[in-house]
Amino acid sequence: MRKLLLFVPILLIAILSACVKDTVTSNTNPHIEDLYFDTHSKIVGLEDVIFTVDTTLCVIYNEDSVSHKCDFSRVLPIIDTYQTVNSLSINDKKWNFMDSINMNEPIVVKIVAGNKKREATYTITINKHTIEPDSIIWKSSYINEYNINSIKSFSYNNNIYVFLSNKNSETKIYSSNNGDIFNQVASFSNLSLNFNKSVIYNGKCIASSIDNKSLYYIDLSDTNAGFNSIELPENSEIIDLWGVLNNKLYCTLQSDAPHYMSYNGSEWTEETCNMLNELTAVGTAKINNKNTLYIISGSLNGKLTNNVLATQDGNYWINTINQADTLLYEPVKDASVVDYYDYFYLLGGTNDEGKTPTSYYSRNDGYTWEELKSFQRPANNFSAKENMSSCQQDDYIYIFNSSNTSRLEVWKGRINRADFIKK
Repeated sequence: MRKLLLFVPILLIAILSACVKDTVTSNTNPHIEDLYFDTHSKIVGLEDVIFTVDTTLCVIYNEDSVSHKCDFSRVLPIIDTYQTVNSLSINDKKWNFMDSINMNEPIVVKIVAGNKKREATYTITINKHTIEPDSIIWKSSYINEYNINSIKSFSYNNNIYVFLSNKNSETKIYSSNNGDIFNQVASFSNLSLNFNKSVIYNGKCIASSIDNKSLYYIDLSDTNAGFNSIELPENSEIIDLWGVLNNKLYCTLQSDAPHYMSYNGSEWTEETCNMLNELTAVGTAKINNKNTLYIISGSLNGKLTNNVLATQDGNYWINTINQADTLLYEPVKDASVVDYYDYFYLLGGTNDEGKTPTSYYSRNDGYTWEELKSFQRPANNFSAKENMSSCQQDDYIYIFNSSNTSRLEVWKGRINRADFIKK
């Protein structure tokens, strides 16, 4: 990686030649090809930093962070364009390629093509290593779906699956193996499911009907085969599906009274439970980590609760709120939780006023919570909406975010660690 401090006269010719290509015969492309600093720079470690140039979103950033101690207040970048440009400005001021720039904060670069007919505006960010937990670098895309009632995302067998049910009584499934482009793999009419209560069990997505009186499954190895029904115990309705432990699916059903049950793929069994009342909550967030199942928040007897229930055997539960000195998160309903690099991220959901509060994070034991830091959140144009799901695959975290009228946002984030090795 090349780099350069300001006021090094011997390098000025190199800088100008990097920005004006003599061999270019066309001058209609205003986009940036590369960003770097010359090797004469005294910023330690900068030669190892690689900048990603995204010509679609017009953003430039370094995925692997530099030390938070690095001072970029007086640096001279080399901005290499694809073709000859007419002008280049930084933060609305014309730049002569020789004046030093303060890059401690993101800068906005506007480029006008040589023919003056096309222009491009880039945001350039130098990501610095931050105090634990580290910052997360995000990029966004979309799935062209609207009017979503419920949504759930899963990582399974090196693929990310997104299940959604819309207001037209349709159920759709999208899939991606890299999280960049999602393709629809199945669609079913006259089938409206509640994916807020869905789980993955033995390679199958299991979800309840909207009225909670039926249970369905679909095999992820053959999604075109459609959904099949799972017979419930007689006169039962589903309160919620909690998750899988020891190859059993645990849930709470309502008939004459709440019943705590397990399902082994063929039959139902009544199970013992020391917190049956707490496990009648609805709209909870659920996560399975290190052979422990966690149930977070939700509405219990018509009131939001900030319980964090945990079990390792499916029968005996503890409430970590009783074990913690402080629990800072605001109770929510229908939030999403994801386990990513030793932390739980509690995202979205609605509070007592029907509003989406600030998101939270916790060590992945669920004992204490704090508000999500600014350097962990997606970009400023991100706003948590009514329907949200999140999952984790490889080194990335994914957030699927949609209102009743907006299209489905896809946010892909990667932790910004100095010791991170990209696969």
